[in-house]
Amino acid sequence: MTLIGVLFFGLGFAASYVIGRRIGKYGDIAQGLSIALCGVGGLLFGMPAVLHDGLLLTLVVLGAYGMIGALLFRAGRRARKEQT
Repeated sequence: MTLIGVLFFGLGFAASYVIGRRIGKYGDIAQGLSIALCGVGGLLFGMPAVLHDGLLLTLVVLGAYGMIGALLFRAGRRARKEQT
């Protein structure tokens, strides 16, 4: 994994938390789009060997990435509710 892949994945995680914390209406759509774009960008530019190894491994990596992003999104939502 190159530094570009780490930056894309980290950006997606940070965006998930910030979206959960700051955006109320349509936040789930924004989080899904940000995780999808950052995940695919991280795989294309940071881990191209995974794409060539097979579709199943790629889907497993993106699925795990999406699950972690969803947990961060929920943590941001919980932090927003505790603040008010």
